[in-house]
Amino acid sequence: MDKAKNPNPKDVERLRQFAARTPGLQSVAATVLSIQQQLIKKICHGASRGFIFAEVDVLKKQFEHSAAPPLERLLIDHMLTARLRLLHAENLYNCLVVNQPVPLKVAEYWDNLLSTTQARFLRAVEALARVRRLARNTPALQINIANAGGQQVNAQGDVKGQKSNG
Repeated sequence: MDKAKNPNPKDVERLRQFAARTPGLQSVAATVLSIQQQLIKKICHGASRGFIFAEVDVLKKQFEHSAAPPLERLLIDHMLTARLRLLHAENLYNCLVVNQPVPLKVAEYWDNLLSTTQARFLRAVEALARVRRLARNTPALQINIANAGGQQVNAQGDVKGQKSNG
């Protein structure tokens, strides 16, 4: 299906159903990985390409991508893609604008592009931080049950069903 310009709709539907019922099949992750690989190939060559790939892998581990809930995984992927776009914009800006005479309009264009990619990266970081902070501050779930004779039993845990200290 990858090579077909217009794949058979029945094949697409079968693949969709297979992916939906197969845990661990991460077609979205494959797409994100493909986008990130394309960006890395565009940004650099040779050994520096290997270092950028390694940086993405290290950042994924540091942000605990594999253990993160689905929403956080999406945000981590988005943040890493925005980081690669920022690196690309920084590289282009340095190559075209730094230490050489450039018409004002050209300099403004590249400065705006760089500012936009920086803002996107920062928004991605802030979104991940906000979601993680909200997940960390979920209130504990407490259930009070009154037994016969007036004795009360308290059961407490977090929303995910794990017991809390309290």
